[in-house]
Order: sequence, then structure tokens, then C-alpha cells
Amino acid sequence: MSPASVALLVLNLLDGLFTLTFLQMDVAEELNPLMRAAYEFSPLLFMVAKLIIVNAGMTLLCLHRGMRASRLAIRAGALIYAVINVYHLAFLAHLLRQWPHLV
Repeated sequence: MSPASVALLVLNLLDGLFTLTFLQMDVAEELNPLMRAAYEFSPLLFMVAKLIIVNAGMTLLCLHRGMRASRLAIRAGALIYAVINVYHLAFLAHLLRQWPHLV
């Protein structure tokens, strides 16, 4: 696996954990209808679905890693998840600044 592949999988996991935490705290809502339905059914299903979907996509891309488009898609996915996680960190910082008012 390439460093970008590992980064994509780790960043996807972090995205899921941040999202699950914010949903459990009731400070955010899931906008993706499929993932919202999974979360409403079970938070565990939410995480399992999220990991399976991205891992399945990664598996397909890795099977075709000889193609330039696959390598670019993996890098793009890692970049997108990096941006999403930066957003999560900024949101967390905002929550921490507002902490006394949240309790």
C-alpha cells in the first residue's frame, strides 16, 4: 500500500470517529442520507458502513493501481479526507471555546 492509501484509510477512520462523537454530543447532524439512516439505526452500523464503503473503494483502486487514474483518485481521496479532518479539528476548537456554555 502506498502512503496515500494508508493516509486515506486512517483519515476516513478519524472522520468517522469525529462525526460519531459530534453526533453523540448532539452538536452536529449527518448530512449524507445513507449514513444518517445507518446512524439512526445504530451508531455501530454507521461506523461499520463507513469503513466498509471506503475500504471497498480503496480495494478496487488498489487492484487497478497500475492505472494513473487510480493513483490520482487515492491521492485525491486522501487530500479530501485531510481537509475534512482539518474541518473537524476547527469545529472541535470552536466547541472547546464554547465549552462553559454547552454544559
